[in-house]
Amino acid sequence: MTVHDTSNTISRRSLLRGTVTIAGAAIVLPTMGSLAGCSRGANGNLAGKLGLIDAVSDLVIPQTDTPGARLANVPAYIEAVFTDHFTTEQQDDFAAGLSVFDDMASDAGADSFASASPDQQRAILTELDSGASDKPGRATWQQLRDMTIFGFYTSEQATEELGFEEIPGRYDACIPLEEVGHAWLHRGV
Repeated sequence: MTVHDTSNTISRRSLLRGTVTIAGAAIVLPTMGSLAGCSRGANGNLAGKLGLIDAVSDLVIPQTDTPGARLANVPAYIEAVFTDHFTTEQQDDFAAGLSVFDDMASDAGADSFASASPDQQRAILTELDSGASDKPGRATWQQLRDMTIFGFYTSEQATEELGFEEIPGRYDACIPLEEVGHAWLHRGV
């Protein structure tokens, strides 16, 4: 039996551990450095615009026999996205776009968008929606509409009320719609 001097040798396990550590550091460290650039801005305050956001989200998805955006807490979701994920520049652009809503409401004779009548609010949103792509406020309207839709359809309230089944039951090819209810309509059946 021969005895090997192991004081200057490296085991395969130590080599693999060191390689994985170096590879992991090479992947993680640049990512962590880039995250510092994604810190939220200091301007994150929508206090004066929450009524406007509430009114718009309620017009986008109103309450019917299912909950609307307001009951699904979509305005709070939009505020969280604004304060936690928008950069300072995005916050400034979004707040400026929301001011356009109030300016248009003022031109229509209301104090603000939130205090305007539902007909005035719909007219403003229709004008923004059908306006030119460079119309002031249009990009904010589209962003607000998209956040409302996403926030609603990913909310717990909406998925419970709309009968979402992540894994539906057995497959039945020919059954009356009355037996399965409206939840199946949302799946394209």
